[in-house]
Amino acid sequence: MKIIFLSIQVIIMFFFQACATKEVEVEKIITFPQYPQTPKILYLTTYRGGAKEDKSSALDVFLGEKKSEKKVSNIIKPYGVGLQDGKVYVADTGSDAVFVIDENSRELKFIGNGIVGRLAAPVGIAFDRDKNLYVSDSRERKINGYNLNGELNFVLGDRMEFASPTGIAVDKKQHRLYVVDTKAHQFKAYDIATKELLYSVGQRGTNDAEFNFPTNIAVDQRNGNIVVVDTQNFRVQIFDKDGKFISKFGNIGNKPGTFARPKGVGIDSEGNIYIADSAFNNIQIFDEKGSALLMFFGGGGYGPTQFRLVTGVYIDENDKIIVADGFSGRVQTFQYISEKWKENNPQKYSEITAPPNLESDNKTEKK
Repeated sequence: MKIIFLSIQVIIMFFFQACATKEVEVEKIITFPQYPQTPKILYLTTYRGGAKEDKSSALDVFLGEKKSEKKVSNIIKPYGVGLQDGKVYVADTGSDAVFVIDENSRELKFIGNGIVGRLAAPVGIAFDRDKNLYVSDSRERKINGYNLNGELNFVLGDRMEFASPTGIAVDKKQHRLYVVDTKAHQFKAYDIATKELLYSVGQRGTNDAEFNFPTNIAVDQRNGNIVVVDTQNFRVQIFDKDGKFISKFGNIGNKPGTFARPKGVGIDSEGNIYIADSAFNNIQIFDEKGSALLMFFGGGGYGPTQFRLVTGVYIDENDKIIVADGFSGRVQTFQYISEKWKENNPQKYSEITAPPNLESDNKTEKK
């Protein structure tokens, strides 16, 4: 009798565990801020991996009545993220590879898991003007570059060059690669074509152009300005394209506009700076100088628009935002509702600014 009871318990636990891993589909439009205020950020979707699953229930699979054809590889611990040509790129430090997920089909491919160009601890992601992908490997202390076919075509650095390369970014106009070396407390600029070191900035400290374990970096493609997250100094520093210090903003605190554990950084087409804070589990948006906090979105949790240990941020040329949710093993996408996006998507904009259908919501709640 005990054996039967325990077996039933195991089946129930297996069933609910399997159900818990499935992403809840969200039909309701989610924006920040919410109606009746003018929306600025639109939630799009969530990715946990790729491919599609069959309709076999967890109980069927457990009892052996149906053979599962589920071929889903889940993201474990995402950090760096990117978006190019309708594909989401995720540097997964848990599986030591880069996930490449097709936005439409959810088809999944991998980069950096082969014999040549194999990754040991992928962290940062960046793309150049020729659509090559760059990935920092903190364990191997180098930067790998891959072409559109996922083939290794670029290697920079070694254990003498970097102490711990993490965040990376590319200036597409200057054709430069910027690398944050966290344990060396600096960032370096390289010419992509020649792999020549152009300059390095930083040492450990609290003065301007000094760092305390910096982590991530982004480039304002409009003017070439470089934004570096100075994580353990609880601030962000801005430099020009030649590494000259411009300004800084932020300090330690627990209120909007301050930081507790700043990590990811992205810059939209209007120059606004997005900072992910893994302690607050939100994204704070500042103006291009960092002098004003414009808004923030997110919060702790496992639902859509919520995060658990938020890490990397990437914003493409169309202002689509990719956010790595580290502890939850997923990536969420959003859209910054810029003036350009409004002009290009008038129908969608009218939908998200329309008053909510309260009657429909009430019916859904009753069900």
